[in-house]
Amino acid sequence: MDEKTLKDAFASLVKKGDMSAIAALLVEYVEPQHLTVDFVSLLLNSRSLGMNDALVKKIRKGIKVHTLVPGRIHLASEITVTDRINFALDGLDVKVSANLWELESGELGTVESIKAEMEAKLRDEYLARVFLALSSIWTAVNTPSNYTSVGGALTAPVLKNAIDTVNQNTSGVKAVVGTRAALTPITTFGAGWSDGTVSQAVPENIREIMSTGFLGRWYGAPIIALDQQYNNPEDHVALIPNDKVLVIGEKVGEFITYGDVRPKDYQDMRPTPPQQYFEIYQRYSMIIDRADGIFVLGNIS
Repeated sequence: MDEKTLKDAFASLVKKGDMSAIAALLVEYVEPQHLTVDFVSLLLNSRSLGMNDALVKKIRKGIKVHTLVPGRIHLASEITVTDRINFALDGLDVKVSANLWELESGELGTVESIKAEMEAKLRDEYLARVFLALSSIWTAVNTPSNYTSVGGALTAPVLKNAIDTVNQNTSGVKAVVGTRAALTPITTFGAGWSDGTVSQAVPENIREIMSTGFLGRWYGAPIIALDQQYNNPEDHVALIPNDKVLVIGEKVGEFITYGDVRPKDYQDMRPTPPQQYFEIYQRYSMIIDRADGIFVLGNIS
């Protein structure tokens, strides 16, 4: 049932005053939840590329500065350009189907709501893949210097070490990102500061924690606490890992979408009733070219 058909049917029932039919028509749907935050841009630089845009990150080299010598013809530098990294494109596809009787009855919702749900699912998958890629770069096996297994609640020493490491490897921390549950201990140890010997309360932090229930910045790093969302009330599958916190530096990588989200909408007339198909697809890619600017705090409980 499309939006216009639904509105026409509702207007007809209202005009007739058939309240029992109206009650039967108005079916309440518990909409699945999605990550409403633009999560990707919090983690990586992100942009949308057109189909004719280059998929290569290039480096321009060769420009040099020479000492000025009056009366002399100075040397010229030859400019060279090299291809550093290519974006390797991948793609995602969302496809659903239903017979026309189900669609016309309105049991599955309107066509517009189905298509909106498909687009939201596509965005959720992008966010999940980016977080998984970043959180799985470092482990206790391949680089202990960029990974800490916390083995409990988040603490000040492990977070400070992660921020120090990222600050040394990049121009600064872009964000400390995790679920609100994983980052909640900051509201306790973030109220003050200790150098290991002397502890000092920070009145501004205490006021912020007492007034908002959270802390937006600690040790110079922005804290981004994401509210956990679940796919729907029945399955109750978390969309963001609760056991990891990422400390991410500036310009550690880039996420791109390549081209628009392409729709397909068609009917298979062979079965009776006919089967309606809705499909959307898009290509994307990501590059992590400064992996040393990411610190993973894992095994948080």
